[in-house]
Amino acid sequence: MKSSRGFSLIEVVISIFIIGVMLVLLHAVSQNSVLVRSAKNRGIALAVARDKVESLRIGGYASLPQSGTFSNSLMSTLPPGATTTLTVSAYNAKTTQVAVGVTWTELGSTASSTVSLQTLITQTGGLP
Repeated sequence: MKSSRGFSLIEVVISIFIIGVMLVLLHAVSQNSVLVRSAKNRGIALAVARDKVESLRIGGYASLPQSGTFSNSLMSTLPPGATTTLTVSAYNAKTTQVAVGVTWTELGSTASSTVSLQTLITQTGGLP
C-alpha cells in the first residue's frame, strides 16, 4: 500500500479548531487586561477624591479653600493628563457644599472617565 503525504481533512479541521480556540482565549485575556487597568485607575481616582474630601472635613468650615485644582501624590499613578477639580459653593447660610472630581483618559481610548464625590460642611457641626 502506498503511503500518502500531507494532512488528512480531519487533521486540518482539528488544527483550525485549536487555532480558533486559542485566538478567542487571546482576545478574552486582552479584554480582561483593559478592564483590570480601568478598575485600577477608578480605584486610584476614588482614593484621591476620598482623601481630599476627608482632609477638607477634618480641616473644618473655616479652613475651606477656594474652588480650583488640588494635588495628590497618587495622581502620578493615573494616566498622563489626569486632572483634579475642587468646587466649593454656598449651600445655605451656614453650610458649604464641596465637590471633588478626578478625571482621566484611559490609554488607547478617547473617552474620559470621572470620579466625583460631594459633601456638606457646616459651621456648627452637623447638618442643618
